[in-house]
Amino acid sequence: MKWSSRFLLTLAVLIHAAMLIGWRWQMPLVPYFFDSTVLSGGRGLDFYSIYQAGYNARNGTDVYEGDPAKIQVVVPYFTPYRYLPVVAYTVGLLLSLFSSLTAYKIWVVVIELTLLLCVLITYRRARDPDLFARLAFMWLCFTPFYLELFMGQFSLVQGALIFGMLLIAEKEQATKDERRWTDDGRRTTEEERKEEDTANSAISAVKFDALWITSVLWKINTIIFIPVFMRLRRFRAIIISIIIVATTTIPYFLIFPTHWHDFVTNNFGNGVTGHELGNLGFRQFIFECLAALNASPALQRFVQPTIIVIVIGLALALTFYLPRSKTSDLGLRTSNFTTSSFILHPSSLLSLWLLVFFLVSPQIWEHHYVMLLPILVNLYRQKPNWIVGLIWLALALPTPFGFIGLQPVIAANHDLRAFPLEPVWQPLLQHASKALPTLLLFIYLGMTRDA
Repeated sequence: MKWSSRFLLTLAVLIHAAMLIGWRWQMPLVPYFFDSTVLSGGRGLDFYSIYQAGYNARNGTDVYEGDPAKIQVVVPYFTPYRYLPVVAYTVGLLLSLFSSLTAYKIWVVVIELTLLLCVLITYRRARDPDLFARLAFMWLCFTPFYLELFMGQFSLVQGALIFGMLLIAEKEQATKDERRWTDDGRRTTEEERKEEDTANSAISAVKFDALWITSVLWKINTIIFIPVFMRLRRFRAIIISIIIVATTTIPYFLIFPTHWHDFVTNNFGNGVTGHELGNLGFRQFIFECLAALNASPALQRFVQPTIIVIVIGLALALTFYLPRSKTSDLGLRTSNFTTSSFILHPSSLLSLWLLVFFLVSPQIWEHHYVMLLPILVNLYRQKPNWIVGLIWLALALPTPFGFIGLQPVIAANHDLRAFPLEPVWQPLLQHASKALPTLLLFIYLGMTRDA
């Protein structure tokens, strides 16, 4: 390893340690992040949501109930639980066996170990130690990770599951591209290659499907991968996923129907209808731009669904408008599609559709961006280049929030969802800092030929 790579790796460890110290002793980093400032340093808001839900499950009450008059509240504060019931009855229930603070600390350790596991896997996949030093820097110095710890969030675990899917898809394609040889140096017969391919593909496919189904149960946003599984003709995985989600969700809401509407609205029905400084999604950015131009409410209502149609339409075209002879499919034969100049393998399709989620979702918060970290690392590992590096840098840095004097406004108004801020360039810069790099990454994936 070159001395410069050793220096970079050492710097990465020091920066990451600073984030861990900042989580433990808070104040040095709190003012530079919207969420931590709004909460006045109160950590674990999102974690306490799943903890309270697990406690409710253990005591036979509705996991979605947050009214203190109806349940025993055992956490200092929490947001309404919004995930699938199965998470509350498994991870949430298990963690609720500990005190709330102990459980939160345990969860922070789980998040950190998950990140280090991703670094270890990357080390085993990197072509050389110098490349690994850069990839480790990308993993360890991504500042949204600080908010992942601070909020006690669940996005990094979801990112790790997606990372596993990316690696399986890539390994399967690489295996198919290389020549097979027997121990004595002779090339295997066609029958031997076919038998080996079938066995390896079956194992890879099971792992691939299992990771996806787990991710859907964990955090339902990866349901957005359904078009990828359709393109790969993995209809069995789609059916199994639907059956598992239905059998672990529908009976629950038949027993506790009160919050069914809230569950659907929180996960599928929220819109972008007002100013929200902490929402760093692309749709919120467009809303703020139009608001700055004094756009009418009618135009705002038209533009929001139009964004969804355009983004999903482009992704569908890139997914299904592919050449017949060069498309990878995890060992399964694909249908014949019209020829195109674009070639997207499964790992690229997964990356593309995760970006679709970020572009069309009405609610994207700063900690959510840790789910894009596996995509950035994997892209740079495959093909190191300055474009991916700059996009990573833009997403890795804190938003301008801590540098443009918004903290006094936060101190006076902890909820910045109902009114515009002046001067207008400040909130626009805040939203653009994450939304535009995400859009650029989507465009990069759409225009890059996957070798």
